[in-house]
Amino acid sequence: MLEEGVQTEKLIRETAKQIFFQKGCLKATTQEIANEAGVNRALIHYYFRSREQLLDMLLEEVICEKREKMHAILNTSLPFREKIAAYISFLVDRGITYPYLDNFIISEIARRPEKREILSGRNSIKSCDLIREELEEEIKRGRIAPITPEHFLMNLSSLCNYPLLAKSIFQTIHGMTDATYTRFLLDRKEVIFRTIFNVDLPETIKDTKTNILSK
Repeated sequence: MLEEGVQTEKLIRETAKQIFFQKGCLKATTQEIANEAGVNRALIHYYFRSREQLLDMLLEEVICEKREKMHAILNTSLPFREKIAAYISFLVDRGITYPYLDNFIISEIARRPEKREILSGRNSIKSCDLIREELEEEIKRGRIAPITPEHFLMNLSSLCNYPLLAKSIFQTIHGMTDATYTRFLLDRKEVIFRTIFNVDLPETIKDTKTNILSK
């Protein structure tokens, strides 16, 4: 029975992620989540007590998961440019999987400013500190124009995330289908990397494009 309960809770949580982050139904009710998951709405209140508590759990989970993954990439022993290529690839691929994730985070933080502390994490190493020395070395070698780590990561995030935040607008303006837009986003890995370093994206990162499109 315990295992069954764990599976049911996981089903509700994953269903909520699909509804909020994949479909963009940010105002979905517990009844809509229950219908999609094929469970009784009472089970959502049993495991999460309320829609608000479910949102709290999802918000903290996705922010912490994303931060930990980004830190893991920036903390690897890869050469700086390969590390940044992997960072770009992660942001783009995650955005393709969950196109409305950042919309959810932004709207929830705006609605409940007290949740902003989740963004930085308690006692968490800052991303900019993980690349500071390597970035300074790139600048000293003349391989990149002088820039602070904060601006460097802000540029990366903006280049990767804005096309997702404005997805519906860009798709309408350029008449793109979902499949075409996915290819457009994957192509941006190369565009973003060349914008920053003026060299081609590493082949190891290019190879992930086929994997995404085949799903």
